Amino acid sequence: MLARALTPVVLLLLQAVHGPALAATAAPAVATAGLVVERVELSGADPQTQTYNLQETATLRVFARSAAGFKQSQIFWQRRDPSGAWRAPEPLPFSDPRWRDSDPHLSGDGKTLTFVSSRPGEEAAAREDDLDLFETRLLDLDTGSWTPPRRLADALQSTQQELGPERYGQQLYFASTRIGGPGKLSIYRVDDGENSPPRLLPPPINEGTANNDFTLSPDGRFAVWWSNRAGSEGGADLYLAERVGEQFGPALRLPAPINGAGFEFTPSIAVDGRWLLFASTRPVPGFAPGLSQVYRVSWPALLDALGPEAQAFSRSALEAQVTALWQSFSHAAGQPADAARLSALMHPQARVWGQQLDAQVSQLQVRSWSAEAFVAAVGKPTARALHECEIHRELRRYAGHAEVYSVVESRRDPAQAAPDYVGVNSTQWQLGPQGWQLLSLHYAIELPGAPLPEHDGRSGNCAGSDSESLQRAQEV
Repeated sequence: MLARALTPVVLLLLQAVHGPALAATAAPAVATAGLVVERVELSGADPQTQTYNLQETATLRVFARSAAGFKQSQIFWQRRDPSGAWRAPEPLPFSDPRWRDSDPHLSGDGKTLTFVSSRPGEEAAAREDDLDLFETRLLDLDTGSWTPPRRLADALQSTQQELGPERYGQQLYFASTRIGGPGKLSIYRVDDGENSPPRLLPPPINEGTANNDFTLSPDGRFAVWWSNRAGSEGGADLYLAERVGEQFGPALRLPAPINGAGFEFTPSIAVDGRWLLFASTRPVPGFAPGLSQVYRVSWPALLDALGPEAQAFSRSALEAQVTALWQSFSHAAGQPADAARLSALMHPQARVWGQQLDAQVSQLQVRSWSAEAFVAAVGKPTARALHECEIHRELRRYAGHAEVYSVVESRRDPAQAAPDYVGVNSTQWQLGPQGWQLLSLHYAIELPGAPLPEHDGRSGNCAGSDSESLQRAQEV
């Protein structure tokens, strides 16, 4: 996950963090207190070596060690005993002192190890000053056997440094000093295994002169990486951004004592979501100055310390989707609802449930539609206009799951004072690779003699008004 064979150019980048080459836009710093950072003790440490890039799964640990200047870098692994204790670190079986191996990352199933190396590939000679992308597969945990390292496709490599790879299914993230990036060191993504060209990640990920060690939380909602953008200290700092679909929210500089006067890098989040692990060059008694050691801080405590700002981007995106839902139903006389917009909001397996009174038999009737059938029904022109006005909203949320309660007035004429009818609606939303998608909608039309639940009571022509709907939103 780090520039382990950093060229002099990149080293100068990290040392010149306060220089004029920095981006003009400073990422917001978040002040907080109460976070406890502790050093992770890894046996076999030498006072003249540094440790970084620690990643943990339920049964495995991998990390890297090197001499000063990231020379003689080597990947180690540890297996967990049935008792829960970690065995002593060992170099990976394919380690070779002739080559430099670094930046290890285990896939979600713990079977694929992606890393960078100066070793030769099938069609590439070894180069001491070059690091390329490699992968190996774990064959047997008990015997400790791995497949021979395989150099990834030429289309992903360059004549410069490839650094900090992480694989998530068919998506591969890595950094590179190749020409064409917005900085001297920039973060890229490959979407289809090894078959599509690398794409630069958008701002705010790639801002400043150098960005690297991009990692995702277990649920994919948060990205953490290091950057030397304006506002960083000590060479580089760790930043967090919330992810919604293809977009990222503002970059938040992690607070002290996570970031400090040292160089913070190689973040990873434990698969059980308990810890944010990272390396730092902060001083450690008994170790040579300027060498990195590994630390950890509670991941839930960090998110709690960041507060609402950590989820503000996805909250805003959800509010916009709810507003878009009610806007999509409104239409003029002789026109249909906006079926295309509604279809884009809905998960393919979503369902709509409707409750309405059948006065002839004095009984509530409940109907259900699939997403496809419902979109087709509202996508037909109707003789009468419809104007939806959301007058009350409450939102409850857990991580990427959300429930929204809305009271909506419906009018045939937007200028009329009283609504034709009022609906009480419950919608369920899921945050996934496509952003927020509607999983279900359950609506109930106001019933005779059954007062509506308490709500804002403010009405008017709010159809098509994002600002009014967002202003009325209440989180409970």
